Amino acid sequence: MARQRLAAELQVSLRTGSHQLREIHVIVINGNRTTAIVIRHRGDSVTLVPMKSGRLSAKTVGFDEFRRDWKETGYALSQGLTTFLAHIMKWGASLEVVKGLEKLAARDRFVVASLF
Repeated sequence: MARQRLAAELQVSLRTGSHQLREIHVIVINGNRTTAIVIRHRGDSVTLVPMKSGRLSAKTVGFDEFRRDWKETGYALSQGLTTFLAHIMKWGASLEVVKGLEKLAARDRFVVASLF
């Protein structure tokens, strides 16, 4: 049951507007073509990690602002994680970003492993 719920949380699209989920992990892009990965969703706010040159840091925005400014890219979560983790290995990141992405990667591995 917990595996199914976790898999459902990871597959939920932000387009559904579901405010009930604690965490939604997706790759998003804004109007400036900045790509980011969402590491936390708390109903009224979303924490994301925008890709930029140098050290990565997390940014928390209100849910309404997030919905207005950011759209899903359709990139696979594994592809996004690989890109962000490779960037961190070279340039570094804040502790919040490192922990958020590690947690996301661990959950992604758990869900993929449960499918086989």
